[in-house]
Amino acid sequence: MIDRVLDAFTGTRAIEHVYVSVSPHAPETKRHLAERGERLIETPGAGYSEDLNQAMRSIGADKVLVCPVDLPLLTSDGIESVVAASRRSSAGSFCVTVPLETMISLGMALTYSLEVNGRKVVLCGVSVVDREQMLTGLELEQDYMVTESEEFALNVNTMDDLSKAEAALMRRRG
Repeated sequence: MIDRVLDAFTGTRAIEHVYVSVSPHAPETKRHLAERGERLIETPGAGYSEDLNQAMRSIGADKVLVCPVDLPLLTSDGIESVVAASRRSSAGSFCVTVPLETMISLGMALTYSLEVNGRKVVLCGVSVVDREQMLTGLELEQDYMVTESEEFALNVNTMDDLSKAEAALMRRRG
């Protein structure tokens, strides 16, 4: 699954460098990524926020696109659309969201939603952040992209989610 996401990043001109955060909890993943020649940032595996902050301290870019690797439908075009939309925003954190009704229609398990412009949405985990602002620890001004695209909606956390992703990939192939 991580290869699919990395291949989507490889196919885009919008991203200058790709870094992958790895922890001691996934040694086989680390080995696989090293064999692929990926730029790795080793984190302690202490938790999402802690590891993200450590990774951000290791990167020199002003703006960083953060992306989980559990989005197997992600495409280069999808990444390009996020980067283009984020360039029109001055917020310190530009988050990609999916309408709640889209998530429900795909049968995704939901734990949290928020309201953006009068519409219930779910964060998909993809965001573009101002790295230096984020490292201050202060709350960042947020802006949102709302997309109904399945590539941002279908994240794999369970075997049921994996089955849905496989079915979606089969539909794409015709």
